[in-house]
Amino acid sequence: MHHPQAQQRISRYHMLVFIGCWLGGMFDGMDSTLMSVVLPSAIGDLTGSMAPATVGHYGSLISTTFLLGWTLGGIVMGMIGDRLGRVRAMIISISMYALFTGLAGLSQHWGHLALCRFLTGVGIGGELVSITTFLAEVWPERSRAVAIGVLITSYQAGVLVAGTIVKFIPFWRTVFFIGALPALLTIFLRLALRESERWIESRAHNAEDYRLLGELFHRAHRRDVAIGAFAFGGLLIGYWASLSWIPAWIQTFFTPPNGSEQRALATMWQGFAAVIGCSSAGWIADRIGRVPTIAISYTGCFLASALLFLTNQQFSPLIYAEVALLGLFIGIAQAIMYVYLPELFPTRIRATAVGFCLNAGRLSTAIAVLFVGVIVQALGGFAPSAMLFAGAYLLAVVASLWARETRGTPLPA
Repeated sequence: MHHPQAQQRISRYHMLVFIGCWLGGMFDGMDSTLMSVVLPSAIGDLTGSMAPATVGHYGSLISTTFLLGWTLGGIVMGMIGDRLGRVRAMIISISMYALFTGLAGLSQHWGHLALCRFLTGVGIGGELVSITTFLAEVWPERSRAVAIGVLITSYQAGVLVAGTIVKFIPFWRTVFFIGALPALLTIFLRLALRESERWIESRAHNAEDYRLLGELFHRAHRRDVAIGAFAFGGLLIGYWASLSWIPAWIQTFFTPPNGSEQRALATMWQGFAAVIGCSSAGWIADRIGRVPTIAISYTGCFLASALLFLTNQQFSPLIYAEVALLGLFIGIAQAIMYVYLPELFPTRIRATAVGFCLNAGRLSTAIAVLFVGVIVQALGGFAPSAMLFAGAYLLAVVASLWARETRGTPLPA
């Protein structure tokens, strides 16, 4: 049976859905990045020391709690999306990350900051699953891959916004208060968006309460789940353990208070290039296929990391160009997974499956990030440690050898 999605033209409502999802993703990226950009200042304030070992130690603990929250949120909100609807899951997610980003600005102890970041993570993880699943189900089939690729620019645009905020507002508490603004978006979403027809139909046909996780690991889906989780896990480990530590790595070339402008500029360059990467991912995947796009983009992430971390002995403007190159490949690698995953699973478990694949690898990332401080000391600096983790990008290249191609096939009902 042909779903209406297959014949639709892009209407005003589609654009409204896109804007709502894009803003949700942009604030997602902003609120998740604010921490890594203000990390040295916040930890310096709350612990009384800006020594690299102190920043590394507490930074790892706070980043780990954030990633654990993100993992939990991605999986639980995915299940909520399949049970209660995509739009409801979006509203719950945004409310959570906006509220707890704002409260992080009131922290009096690094433990308060860690707790707020954990709860922010729950909302952020849930939001990325909700917007991807919702847009994939509502957008016309013909240009779905391109639309989702452009949607994922939202997260990177948020990275750019975070860098810009920190450039103009030096006080970390104020930065977090600004991070509470997305709460206003939930009012717009509640009033403007209606539930996905695919989800409504699917709930009508599957009225009995099936076990979402049981269905997810059924033989029919097991291979797709494993490949999705493995490939995205490679991106997560590489992304978090190398990319999010770039500001801290850049800081090692300077003595405080110098270096903050270079950190912010590098973050902005990386975000800008990643936006270009995300925008082109759907278009590339429609031309050469989903699987080749995964293999090429993740290989690019690894090679760009090697160029950045292994060839710089002192700070030079060339670092901005190399950070941008890495950002470009990261953008393509990130967006292609968001295009690909919804195409693998039927509507009744789509959000749960996407949530699981996007977040299963985050648990290993959280553990890896916890030990970044120890590894940085053992390997003698951020650069060799970042390269160790960048090797994880190659996991996705290996996973792509077993992945099935979905280009040109309709979204499963």
